[in-house]
Amino acid sequence: MKIGLLTYFGDLNCGTNMQALSTFLALKKAYPHDVVEIIPFHGFRARMLPYKTFSPVNLWNDMKRFMKYHDFKRKQLHVAGDIVIKDVDKALQYIASRNYDVIYVGADTLLELDKLAHGYDGISAYWLKDIKAKKVLIAASSKNVAFEKLSPKQKADLKIAANQFSYIGVRDRATVALFEHLINDHDKIEYIPDPTFTYDIDYSYVDNYLKKKGVTLPSKSVFIQFYGNDYWLNDVAKDLKQKGYTLVTNRGVSWSDIVLIDMSPLEQVGLYRYMDFVITHRFHDGVFSLKNHTPVLIYIKSAKVMMTGGESKHISLLKDFGLYPQAFLGACDSKEGLKNVWESYRATKEVFDDNKVESILQNNRNKYLEYLNKTLM
Repeated sequence: MKIGLLTYFGDLNCGTNMQALSTFLALKKAYPHDVVEIIPFHGFRARMLPYKTFSPVNLWNDMKRFMKYHDFKRKQLHVAGDIVIKDVDKALQYIASRNYDVIYVGADTLLELDKLAHGYDGISAYWLKDIKAKKVLIAASSKNVAFEKLSPKQKADLKIAANQFSYIGVRDRATVALFEHLINDHDKIEYIPDPTFTYDIDYSYVDNYLKKKGVTLPSKSVFIQFYGNDYWLNDVAKDLKQKGYTLVTNRGVSWSDIVLIDMSPLEQVGLYRYMDFVITHRFHDGVFSLKNHTPVLIYIKSAKVMMTGGESKHISLLKDFGLYPQAFLGACDSKEGLKNVWESYRATKEVFDDNKVESILQNNRNKYLEYLNKTLM
């Protein structure tokens, strides 16, 4: 058989690439005697921009990061010749022409509709409407798609596409809520953990990286993932430094103590092991922090963009580990503003139980693999 994996990959986002690798590896193990490949298709052009900096050293490290991600796509994901097809009908024709017996769709926010052409009254090619193959959703997410806000045509198209999937495995509560509008048999909807919970971290990558860089990470280190205009972090950084913390980032800013721009995905996922805690707006930073038994505080840039009905993939993750609301800092554009970082960290530490975290990690891994095994031809 020929098995296709339709997923996001190839941009400069560590989590996006690691979820693609984790799903790919799990599928290859599940189908050892079949052809398994990542479908070399993008519905939009991947964001590939260097960080804004005036430092020649940082620019050089940014170029090294570009090359590492390019090598990751070629060597780890085994993808070459991938193409961008923005026209939905042409994209579906391309996918159909590859003649897959089974197509897995996931993980990440593949089911979102944000990236459609302006004014296009339809759904994306990632929904695989009318594609002739067995189709499986595996830990997919619709991000911020709200059924009530869709056009009548989009609602009709989504209902057709949703009911064509043989299995529906989604990774957050917001996506569960969407599918409850789309299909009649709600028992068919399964809440599936992210594929990265199945990935076994190889720490040799980060250890060799740090050794080559000549970097030693103090025990009181904090990794901070942020947007370039997150100026609220200036005060947070000042407070943490006064408390004796070393601030580690992967983009250059004046308050960062250690800047690690040129990490590959395989290097970055092991870095969290050496942090006292992590501050981030990225879902997979949260996953890999927890896989390393490191407390994580999560914020989101905009409630309008990231949340549906008071839920989000970030909140779902924290709820699964019993860390909500303590570890959720809020949305930058909320009326209340973000919560105090230090108070949130202390509250998170009080409920952070290593044994509980490990148990949930193992349960998530097992639940994902059990679902995958159920979908096999």
